[in-house]
Amino acid sequence: MKLIFASTLILTSLTLAAQPAPVIFGASGADAAAIRPTVQAFQAALGPLNAPGPTGDTHGRREINWDAVPTQFSSPNNLPADFFNKNSVRGAVFSADGAAWGGFQVSTNEADGPVRFDNLYAGNAAIFPVFSAQKLFTSVGTNDYNVDFRVPGTETKGKVTGFGAVFANVALPFTSSIELYNGDGLLLGRYFAPVAAKGLSFVGVMFQNKMVTRVRIVPGNAVIGTQDDPANGRNVVVVDDFIYGEPSNDCVLN
Repeated sequence: MKLIFASTLILTSLTLAAQPAPVIFGASGADAAAIRPTVQAFQAALGPLNAPGPTGDTHGRREINWDAVPTQFSSPNNLPADFFNKNSVRGAVFSADGAAWGGFQVSTNEADGPVRFDNLYAGNAAIFPVFSAQKLFTSVGTNDYNVDFRVPGTETKGKVTGFGAVFANVALPFTSSIELYNGDGLLLGRYFAPVAAKGLSFVGVMFQNKMVTRVRIVPGNAVIGTQDDPANGRNVVVVDDFIYGEPSNDCVLN
């Protein structure tokens, strides 16, 4: 377990000087136990977990662990991009760009088919461990995508104090990251997940105020459905849990 702050080179920050300095959490290891203390520290910093659904509370945190996504929205079927703001309301909407983008997928349960995206490339299950059993998340056709925040259950843009993600199979340094944005594209910082080949990595960032409106996630440098080949510079990465502050349209401290 490792708790990493802004001065540490493993997690490089491009945070703008005009913004309050964030607190950065990072850890990597072979399994969930190796990163759990740091994930729990990030959860505690954000505040109590709010259950799915609209809430008038501007404090606390939301989480997405994918495991309750029903079969009809699990691989090989696509997940609706607004599933976590309409079906299971948590104030998060996904998007991606490019002609090659083929939607989002959540891996399926053992009873329903190949697990951990073995349906997209044979052998994926052997390189993608899970943090919370047993489903994972990926974009298809591109290895980067956006998470936009909404006041849960509405189309009103929301802001959060922080965001963290668990990555599976980060085998190459400085390839898997989260980029945090404010408003119309103002970059608050880019933060890299530490390396853990065939293991789990966590990176989380928390600001003093609610200022994050969008997160761009870059898992690895190769798209799902291709061979993971770190020795030749190709790393296929997927994600597990997302953890973030309660989305709201105010600037209240969390």
